[in-house]
Amino acid sequence: MRKLRGLLLLVTATFLLLSLSGCGVNVSTKSPENVTKSIIQAYIKGDENAVKQCFGLSKKDKVPSELSQEVNYNMNLFQAHGAESVKFTKCESLGNFNGFELVYVIYNMEKQEKNSETLEIPAMSFYYVQKKQKKYYIVPAKDVTEDMSENSRKEYRKFMKTDEYKTYERDYRQFIRKNPSYEEDLSKSLQKITDSNKQ
Repeated sequence: MRKLRGLLLLVTATFLLLSLSGCGVNVSTKSPENVTKSIIQAYIKGDENAVKQCFGLSKKDKVPSELSQEVNYNMNLFQAHGAESVKFTKCESLGNFNGFELVYVIYNMEKQEKNSETLEIPAMSFYYVQKKQKKYYIVPAKDVTEDMSENSRKEYRKFMKTDEYKTYERDYRQFIRKNPSYEEDLSKSLQKITDSNKQ
């Protein structure tokens, strides 16, 4: 299994971009864990307004260029997985660093196969979260400093020794053994979506 890059706050695994009218995500900013789960749900639903809310923006706010690139990449990545729903396994803070919470979330993306079976794809993501006016918001990648990145690396190395990580790693390895072409197919799908969006 390829080593997880687990740094900063880029999502390491993704879901289907569903453009379903009337199916918006109910974003919760009450805790670091809630907003982290909310942004995963927003990406899987393809709900750009909910994603903006997780970053502390309103529906009317224009998304800054660098943040727009981050959002678009993750939208494409989630779409490439083709998942339809998500089950959260674990979501906790790895600690506070200069006022920012480093939160990890482990989850299974669920994809309906043609044979009516459900494919469960193990995934894990890391985000920095900050508190503003009693609410919690995701920190954009562009705002993650070198010190924050170094802290991410340090905490990730420690996290790799936990039962939570070892369980995730075991589940992912089993998934790849059963679906050996999955990562290659994902890469091709992502490239196809990216190329299509450039047209």
